[in-house]
Amino acid sequence: MFPAKQIDKRASNGLQVAVWTDSETVCCLADEERHLGHIVRAGGNWLAFDATHLNDHGTSFRCLGCCTTITLAKFAVERVFGEVRAMTATLQ
Repeated sequence: MFPAKQIDKRASNGLQVAVWTDSETVCCLADEERHLGHIVRAGGNWLAFDATHLNDHGTSFRCLGCCTTITLAKFAVERVFGEVRAMTATLQ
């Protein structure tokens, strides 16, 4: 099994912690309130998904891409929320 990794996420109600829950084929990132994203093993690659946005057709989660390692796939999901956190800090 892969070790769970925690990332901080700022929200309007204070600091929340998003945690990875890992298995051999699927890993999910969630905080206390939301499923934020997940990655799925597809052969020798990992597909990364943003679970907070729909795809362009409105039929499924937004696919962030195909990655060669689990680390890169997790980074793709985490990057979405790092960008949101940076934008939130500049809003007034």
